[in-house]
Amino acid sequence: MSPLAANIYLDQLDKYMESKYLHLIKGARARRRKQGKGNYLYARYADDFVVLCNGTKAEAQSMKEELHHVLKGMGLTLSEEKTKITHITEGFQFLGYRIERSRGETGKMVPKVLIPASAVTRFRHKVREMLAPSTSQESLSAKMHALNSLIRGWCNYYRCTSSPSKIFGKLSHEIYWDMVHWLGRKYQVNTPTVLRRYLKGHNTFGTATKTLVMPRDIKAKKRLVRTWHNPYTGIERIEREHLFSYTTLWTGDEHDRPGAMDLREEMMLLKGTRCAIQGPDCTSHGKPLHPSEVGMDHIIPRAKFKDPTEADRMGNLQPTCTPCHRAKTQTDSQVLRRMR
Repeated sequence: MSPLAANIYLDQLDKYMESKYLHLIKGARARRRKQGKGNYLYARYADDFVVLCNGTKAEAQSMKEELHHVLKGMGLTLSEEKTKITHITEGFQFLGYRIERSRGETGKMVPKVLIPASAVTRFRHKVREMLAPSTSQESLSAKMHALNSLIRGWCNYYRCTSSPSKIFGKLSHEIYWDMVHWLGRKYQVNTPTVLRRYLKGHNTFGTATKTLVMPRDIKAKKRLVRTWHNPYTGIERIEREHLFSYTTLWTGDEHDRPGAMDLREEMMLLKGTRCAIQGPDCTSHGKPLHPSEVGMDHIIPRAKFKDPTEADRMGNLQPTCTPCHRAKTQTDSQVLRRMR
């Protein structure tokens, strides 16, 4: 609700800035510069906004006071703690990026969008949390699936920064050795055994069906330098974005059944992906299913076993399609209720 409320309340601020400063054409901006006045650029995302000024520090301070009065008239307060005036060469952070002006490859001063050190540190901590010693009971398949989501999401968010490949390369090296140590703890084997069993190519790890994505696999993407119009005040329609978020990230936890994804993968390798039941509502029609569509069914329900490890033996497992799996689970539940 917070971004939605911010867009509703701050729509008035967008219109104020556009009508007073942003609508000026190139000639009008040039005349202001000749008069010794600075021009302004303004960008907002939800309740975060930044104003760029090519004038003096006094003009930047004046703009801050102006924004304070505009927001006060809307019943809002400008946070003094979060609102800072800084020189572009010192840089600032906005929406998780560090923006600054520094010397480029040609020797000229150019604007750069960088990955903040704090973002790299948080990413490293998240990887180490996901590969902590306490997680060694979880499935390798589940862990790689969760890591792939984290790595793809984070690296795609930062792939448009200035020269991200150097940082991606360093992180790949760290993840490589973090994964070696995690696999060694999980299977109680030494490093050469880990590399012999799970190394794919020269730089990553995998199983028969999954491969760990490394940051270096995400290629840098050049930013498109063009004029963007505010989609809320213009006639253009805005498309909803899918942004990377740590709060919704699955870390590979399997909760009550650690190792289940590895067991399912082993079952598919040994018994294939054809539905073993093929009931009246079967969707496979006797053909192999895509691995993502295969369910792992216990021929004799797990609830009948005193020892769950006995229930998970390969002889008691069979691949099924989703309708057949649901139908059998429902039937098994009814039988177990009658037995009680």
